[in-house]
Amino acid sequence: MSRRSFTLPGILAAATVTCAVAGLSSPSATHQKVTAADERSKAAEQGQPQAAAEQSAPATEVLFPKDSWTAAGIRMEPVKSAPFVQKIELTGKIMINEEAVTHMFPLVEGRVEEVHVRFGQKVKQGDLLLVVQSREVGQLKLKLFQTRLQLDFAKTKNEWIQAVAENTGRLLQLIRAGADIEDIEKQLKDRPLGDYREQLLNAYIQNYRTEKHLERLSPLSKDGVVPGRQLLEAESEWKAARATLQSVVEQIQIEARQSAIVSAQSVKELQTSVAIDETNLRILGFSDEELRQIDPSEQGRTVAHYPIHAPFDGTVISKDAVLMESVGPQRQVLGIANLSSVWVSADIYEEHLSLLPNLEGQEITLQTSAWPGRTFTAKVFYTGDVVDEASRTVSMRALADNPEGLLKPGMFLKVSFPNTAPVSVVQVPDTCVLDHEGVSFVFVHTDGDRFERRDVRTGRRTEKWAEILSGLKAGESVVTRGGFALKSQMLAELLAE
Repeated sequence: MSRRSFTLPGILAAATVTCAVAGLSSPSATHQKVTAADERSKAAEQGQPQAAAEQSAPATEVLFPKDSWTAAGIRMEPVKSAPFVQKIELTGKIMINEEAVTHMFPLVEGRVEEVHVRFGQKVKQGDLLLVVQSREVGQLKLKLFQTRLQLDFAKTKNEWIQAVAENTGRLLQLIRAGADIEDIEKQLKDRPLGDYREQLLNAYIQNYRTEKHLERLSPLSKDGVVPGRQLLEAESEWKAARATLQSVVEQIQIEARQSAIVSAQSVKELQTSVAIDETNLRILGFSDEELRQIDPSEQGRTVAHYPIHAPFDGTVISKDAVLMESVGPQRQVLGIANLSSVWVSADIYEEHLSLLPNLEGQEITLQTSAWPGRTFTAKVFYTGDVVDEASRTVSMRALADNPEGLLKPGMFLKVSFPNTAPVSVVQVPDTCVLDHEGVSFVFVHTDGDRFERRDVRTGRRTEKWAEILSGLKAGESVVTRGGFALKSQMLAELLAE
């Protein structure tokens, strides 16, 4: 590659003749310019890449003494290869955070009895908002109250039946063991047995009496004192009494067990009914404490009240209920939104779609004319999946904290986010790139006092950086400041020729 060198004295010569030769140049310089331009035109006509034409152009070397670098403000740094960061600005809009908004519909038919809030009022979680008078709620509460009374009665009865069954079991054990009547009375005194006490003890006493009567007649019959016929009658009476006792024992044992089972089952059924009634009311939003307080005798008509409470902290953004108005599940009565956080919506154009995967989870900056000088931030949580056919954009969503309430839903603002490509590219500070005759170039420090003009092809540019598509390699030392002094010297030498 041929080189042409220039020295600092050329600047002084150029200063004297610049005005006189403006628009003129030496034949050789003119010939070189035309030749370079012709080569580029010829390369374009033949379909050759511009880089090839640039490589064929002669390189220009400039000599600039080190002791003049400070005065000329010359600074250098290595060419870097890194992801290219380009700031993109779009118009966005503030939206209500759809995860912190509720549109409230009463779950029952009724009439508005009380209104405790006004439009725009801030409320806390659990605050009472409305009270609806509902026949459905009243019927459910009264049914629950009645079922609870039945359950209480069934539990009391069950306790007695279970005690009777347990004591009857004990009595049957004593009878089978042949215990004395006095001992039985002593052990089961003041214990509930119901009708079973009389039935069992009568049968047991009859069996005991006939058995003792037979035992008394048996020795007398052997001695001939008692006729055999009387002994047979006594024996028959004892066997009949024993059979009766056995029958009564078996029957009462079964009855006691069945009564205990039926009673326990009845309690379970009523407990289930109470649980169902309570669940139906919990579905409507009643708390356990409210369910415990149900008492028609104390509450009167208010037993049919259906209260509506705030589900979270927020602001009343809509109010569609007035006193004595009929409401139901198909009609919204209130809207509440928590505005401590808001959504930011921005439409991303197709040319930037490749950047969306890298935006999710990233922070973007927000600015609005309503608050000049203030900058807000938001974190991207959704980068869109469908391109709108009309606008050819994808809707992006970001979440912004709004503790002061400065960001109002519906407000337009400027959204800025970094366009960060994941692929590393060669880039230099934008101050490096100079232009001459429509050609972009930089000065590369080659050695000592020597600098080389290097034609480059640029791509994307920001206020600070320029992407280099060809002409430079990462690691080369490029002039970032003072390039105008080098350019002036190079032009002065060209004019001096």
